[in-house]
Amino acid sequence: MVEVGAGTGNFLALFESVAGFRVALDLTPGMLQVGRRRNSGIEAVASDGARLPLRDRSVDLACTAQALHHISKPVPVLLEMRRVARDSGRVLIVDQLAPERYEQAQALYELEVLRDPSHAASRPASAFRTIVLAAGFQILDERIVSQQTRFSEWMWPGEFPEERIAAVRAFIAARGHETGKGFERDGDDWVFTRRRIMLLAGRT
Repeated sequence: MVEVGAGTGNFLALFESVAGFRVALDLTPGMLQVGRRRNSGIEAVASDGARLPLRDRSVDLACTAQALHHISKPVPVLLEMRRVARDSGRVLIVDQLAPERYEQAQALYELEVLRDPSHAASRPASAFRTIVLAAGFQILDERIVSQQTRFSEWMWPGEFPEERIAAVRAFIAARGHETGKGFERDGDDWVFTRRRIMLLAGRT
């Protein structure tokens, strides 16, 4: 199996007991180096997701987890995943989910970019379905998972600059209600709901 946008390989590590060969593909060599140290059974290759260094129809499972929201044009990446997947292979997409209402999705996008400037798009479930179909797949299964999260678990000192944490807190206080995340104060913290979509697809 291969993961496009694998980062440090945390998602690939979940498949250790079921996948005989795991390849982490990412544009960032530093993250891949961390992945190599943490997961000795993973092959790490620096690669552009739109130009995968793999043969046609050579992979049983091609996946991308929490990466597509960093990619403004995801269809070329999914087309490459389709190219390398076997005829009987599968493609798995996992990513964060935006509300269907445009105004909420736009407010959420502004929040996400403030938190992480590499964020490229906040997409609702309908957009993910459209992207997957446009890449020549049929959707075999879809799951949407909701999870209550604390702000202190989402942004914390050491991982994020203090001034950015303060800016995101100020945004939530002023406009958090516009994002569809259900932000509620809990003392000095915030509690809100994160939603993820999981799509399993195959060749048409």
